[in-house]
Amino acid sequence: MSAPVDVSVVIVSWNTRDLLLEVVDSLRSTTHRTSYEVIVVDNASSDGSVEALTERHPDVTVIVNPDNYGFARANNIGFAVARGAAYCLVNTDVVAHDGVIDELWSYLEQHPGVGAVAPMTLHADGRVRANVRRFPDLRNALGDHLWLKRLLPSVFPGRSTPLDTLRSTHSAEVLSGCFLMVRRGAVDEVGPLDEGFFFYGEDTDWARRLRDGGWDCVYHPAATATHLGGGSTAAHPVTYYLAMEKSDLRYWNKHQSPRARDAYVAIRLLHNLASIAVWALVWVGRPRQRDRAGLKVRGNARNTGWLLTHLERG
Repeated sequence: MSAPVDVSVVIVSWNTRDLLLEVVDSLRSTTHRTSYEVIVVDNASSDGSVEALTERHPDVTVIVNPDNYGFARANNIGFAVARGAAYCLVNTDVVAHDGVIDELWSYLEQHPGVGAVAPMTLHADGRVRANVRRFPDLRNALGDHLWLKRLLPSVFPGRSTPLDTLRSTHSAEVLSGCFLMVRRGAVDEVGPLDEGFFFYGEDTDWARRLRDGGWDCVYHPAATATHLGGGSTAAHPVTYYLAMEKSDLRYWNKHQSPRARDAYVAIRLLHNLASIAVWALVWVGRPRQRDRAGLKVRGNARNTGWLLTHLERG
């Protein structure tokens, strides 16, 4: 057995060769005080990701899956071989800033009741990203999906917390899985990621289980990273829309009552139908936006069909 390390960085990769090389480069150049390893779990990429990575960083542990296993299952495969006292999930479309791993690990060391900690993430242009969210409930579903947060933000706030709260360290309900450090002991207690979430939503479910298990989740902006966005999902947006729909419903099935779940489905159906109507008008009236409008119509139509024909019960 190899010697333990402080942090095992686990990166799930799927056809993001250049981004993968950049994120590993950034982790190497910005981590100074923490002992760590990098584990890349590749979901059957066909773009030469594995070959390029092993050539540039031969000491990185690479696991190649025979198929695209999704985000949760691939991360769990990385956890199974990890040696760290903490796991750090890092997306390929992230660039680490100086000392981000050091700062997050130091925070976990100093706060034994904290199960997970996440940095401030920025857009490529330096704006702060809204990467702290509330647990899903009917009020924020109405705010987000029926756009009521624009009319009555104090009543229907939506899931994202205000940007002006993201300048200070504080306990949070849901932290983004794009860059998330989680204590191994906490994972041993509440379990790894739920592999029923193929992509998206697994961080919300994990945060719920950590909170239910008595572990605090903390947003810590003294650590920072850039999250470019897109990554593996950019080439398959309609598939991504459906993955989000399925994951959201899985969360409601697990953590809410059947009555609340059914109300949520009704909200989502109204959202999808309204979006189809609006984007169809855009497609007709604004020829320059037809590509985007067509994508939105197809995505919302596909989600509506899935909700009506594959609605999980229980």
